[in-house]
Amino acid sequence: MKTRVLVILLAGSLVWAGSVTYLYWQLKNNPRVVAITMDAGKESLQNMQLGEMEKMTFLRQYLERYFNYDSNNFWQSQTSLAFLMSPKLSEERIREVSRLREKVQQKNLSQAGRLLGLKQLPDGSYQAQLHLRITENAQKNDLYIKTQIRLSNTERTLENPWGLVVSSMQLSSAPTAPDFMAVAHARAQSPVLLTFPCAIENIENPRENDLKIKITTLNISELQITPAKTFTGSVSLLASCKELEFKFDLTSEGKEKDLFVAFPESAGTIRRKEVVPGKIHKKDIYEKTIENVLGIELDQ
Repeated sequence: MKTRVLVILLAGSLVWAGSVTYLYWQLKNNPRVVAITMDAGKESLQNMQLGEMEKMTFLRQYLERYFNYDSNNFWQSQTSLAFLMSPKLSEERIREVSRLREKVQQKNLSQAGRLLGLKQLPDGSYQAQLHLRITENAQKNDLYIKTQIRLSNTERTLENPWGLVVSSMQLSSAPTAPDFMAVAHARAQSPVLLTFPCAIENIENPRENDLKIKITTLNISELQITPAKTFTGSVSLLASCKELEFKFDLTSEGKEKDLFVAFPESAGTIRRKEVVPGKIHKKDIYEKTIENVLGIELDQ
């Protein structure tokens, strides 16, 4: 009796497995299903833009971790980057960190790196410019770094949720800051991120139909500008803070593409506010927010 029950269960399992396999084969070979998958997958414009933003976020975080450390966390912070590098580059970096570990830990040393710009070159690689401030025994030295990086795809893991690794990285240095040009090179339907050293209150955009702008404001402001498919040529924009204003151009000309540009305070000019006698002061968005949150009315 027991053997008979086992035979029946085994036969039922085989029938179920065969049915599932047949249905999967039909689903896989259904052209309509394939077409829907392709349309909703990586070919969609939204996913392409998210992919570019993900690469920019990956590079920003990688460079921040690579160039920011002190004597206490040098070993931990630098070896943790192994998950974000290709095997060959990871081995080279770990050997270098192991060689420098004892020397760095014996010093009162810290290094602070700040990203100035990030762009994609015509060959598909990425070029980053950074400002380094190296402090040793209270003595500070400034250094400017340019690095060229290539990325490769990899499996997403808990240690590397981006699914990207740095496959090559070349460094060069300079003692002085590079000349800042208030120009961002953009491509249609590809976002570019600009940061400013103050809270942006207003943006003058003469081509609103061609440019989609998102503002994130805390102590500094980030502008995410995404040109439409119709964007060509150049346009001049004006971003205004309470005390400063920044004039810059966005252009589709040239072969390079900016992903990130940090505007220094020196690129701004003092904002002149015209005072008209008898004219009532118009409250800005921050004053209105304070009134709504606190339930008070600010004097005009």
